[in-house]
Amino acid sequence: MELTLKNYATALSKDLILLAQKNKVRECDETEKGHFVAYVDEGNESFDVSLEIAAGDKISAHACDCGAKISFCRHKLALLMQIAAGKKEKITIKAKKKGNNAEALLEDADLDQLKGWVKGLIGKNKDIELAFVHHFLPKEQLSPAEVIKITHNAIKAVVGSKKAIDQTQLKKLVELWTEMHAGVITQYRQNPVDEKAFLNFHTMLDSCLDFRAKIASASNRIPKFVEGVLERSQECIGDLLNEDAWEKAVGYFINEVPDGVNSVRLHYLVHLKNIIGIGNETRGAKIIGWLAIQFGLTDPERMYDGPAYTKFIFEIVNEHGLFPGYYQLFKPIRFDNDYNLELIGLLIENDHSAIAKVFCEQQIKYNYQEEYNIPYLEQLKDILKIEDNKKGLAEVLSALFPHTYDFDDYLFIMSTLSEEEGKKWRTKMLSRARNASHGRSRDAMEFCFKLADHEQNYQKMLEYINAYTPFKLVLKYFESMIRGDKNRLLEVLMGKSDDSWFDSDADAERDIDCFPELFALAEKNYNSYLLVKVIQQGEKQNRLYYRPNAFVRYMKERLTST
Repeated sequence: MELTLKNYATALSKDLILLAQKNKVRECDETEKGHFVAYVDEGNESFDVSLEIAAGDKISAHACDCGAKISFCRHKLALLMQIAAGKKEKITIKAKKKGNNAEALLEDADLDQLKGWVKGLIGKNKDIELAFVHHFLPKEQLSPAEVIKITHNAIKAVVGSKKAIDQTQLKKLVELWTEMHAGVITQYRQNPVDEKAFLNFHTMLDSCLDFRAKIASASNRIPKFVEGVLERSQECIGDLLNEDAWEKAVGYFINEVPDGVNSVRLHYLVHLKNIIGIGNETRGAKIIGWLAIQFGLTDPERMYDGPAYTKFIFEIVNEHGLFPGYYQLFKPIRFDNDYNLELIGLLIENDHSAIAKVFCEQQIKYNYQEEYNIPYLEQLKDILKIEDNKKGLAEVLSALFPHTYDFDDYLFIMSTLSEEEGKKWRTKMLSRARNASHGRSRDAMEFCFKLADHEQNYQKMLEYINAYTPFKLVLKYFESMIRGDKNRLLEVLMGKSDDSWFDSDADAERDIDCFPELFALAEKNYNSYLLVKVIQQGEKQNRLYYRPNAFVRYMKERLTST
């Protein structure tokens, strides 16, 4: 469906329309018939938007510098809605009539008068004067020094002697750079293999980003300008058919990835990644190989943006399935657990467990909090199983145990200890598990029950039932506890309180699901008459304070309904 001024409300989504309504359109002008330009403000950001409207109110062309991936963004829609509604605020939409239209007036203007007017205009506006001079000067290939001068002249024309730059000035500066550097960009795109053309192109981008670093602005307008220039320069490299020429053009960017100081040009890395995306697999592998070799010659730990650099190379190598060939390049990044764990995991997968083991031990040594060691201990556990290192595995499992309370791990650890060592370690772990049970650790709570069941200490198991014990756990060990003390079990069940143990209502619902099976066991091991009597006795003896738990209430309902 072709988009028009009349059908946009049905052609575009309601969500997009709502987003567009939050934007503010200003300084809208019809520069020529059917061609509208305006600034569209979204919060603190401002974007250049243009629309061309053909016969039948059809939208024939549109542009916005927001960089959105969708074809028709909210800023374009905001301008379209403004035009469609015929709003007059700060808008000049004039019919093209001789005598009041700028184009018509320009056609009829006296040349001397026009020159005088232009002279006055550029005399009052330094940025317009600079753009005028640059536009009408003969176009020749510049030197890098001249490119830098153009960048600085534009800054001076817009900012002057001010130390601070606001959003409006920043927008104006980027617009002026776009005009002033157009020749440099065009010359590069026409011949990306030309070293001089690339050097000017590179110098232009560097000088713009240098200024951004000096003003320490939070605005992303300058990085977006650089990103846009690079994005529109991908095809000229991708279209090179001669392999030597292509390698030369790509090599210019690879050589400039290190900034020569203590950092890298991440925007060039992104540019190269995008070039990989539009090329074939062979070319992509070449670029990754060159970047990997270059990375291997650096010391990221001493670089300002070393972590970002490391992760970028790691991700691009891994994405293209080339990690096995470059695994030796990568080391952990201090306190970046996500990256470290992925790296160690890949090393284990690719049979480099010795390196992975060293990396795990390093991170455990550096971590300040014990909880951060858990994933590294889990990876060490896998490595030691591969190595069949029982002693080392027992040590790792001992460190992990207070976080997992895995009963199989407990049995393995006990099998490696002497009788005296085993008694001490058992007492220590059981004490920790009991404390954690009162802190509502489900794993710790179940460990206590499993240990008592394993040791056939069923009376002890009854002592573990408290307000936080889920009835599902009671059900699981009901018949074991019957063997320990049948009467005591009934007493505990009746007296158990209903303090909140669950993390969510869903958990509570799942616990209640076990009531029919638990009731069947209670009815089987005690008779209905006894259960009714015990419930009634509890209610009488604790008339003021007794509040039966959910299972007791369930039993009462079942018993009185039969």
